[in-house]
Amino acid sequence: MPLLIMSIAVIATLVSLFAVAWPRRNPNGTPQVAPPSPPAAVKLTGHSLFDADGAAVPLHDLTPAVVLLVEGCTCADLITGTVDAVAASKAPSATVVVVAARVPTLPPGLNEKVKVRALADPNSSVRAAVPFLAPSRTTAALLVAADGTVIRAVSSVTAASAFDSELGNLATAVPAPTA
Repeated sequence: MPLLIMSIAVIATLVSLFAVAWPRRNPNGTPQVAPPSPPAAVKLTGHSLFDADGAAVPLHDLTPAVVLLVEGCTCADLITGTVDAVAASKAPSATVVVVAARVPTLPPGLNEKVKVRALADPNSSVRAAVPFLAPSRTTAALLVAADGTVIRAVSSVTAASAFDSELGNLATAVPAPTA
């Protein structure tokens, strides 16, 4: 009798081990993939751009900002539309920063309620800092919060309508505490 009880216990243990370790098939045939992790926040606080005199202008001094990367484009409509969109938004204190390899020329007649700066980024350090934009050379827009964090990056932008609905986030983005 004790031998029978021991054999049943051993068989039950082995069956449960096989049941736990046996590979299971996915009933609907689709592979199970972990959800993607959110992208790391990109901060532009350590970047400097250059004015027409060659003086360094720290980007953190210009935030919150809409940074337009307009390499190889005059983009007068984009610049004018962005300035007008910032003036009409909840973040009219945001600076519009127009950036190219050499200091770009701003179109005339910009809304004077918005601060606009034309600056050079000769080594494309701002574009290189944003992984989403690094491989492309198209016109782009970055919405940068007061703490230097990129809130939104838009590639191949041709009009402010691509990001104007998010301009209010520049005013509501909470800056990181300073030490």
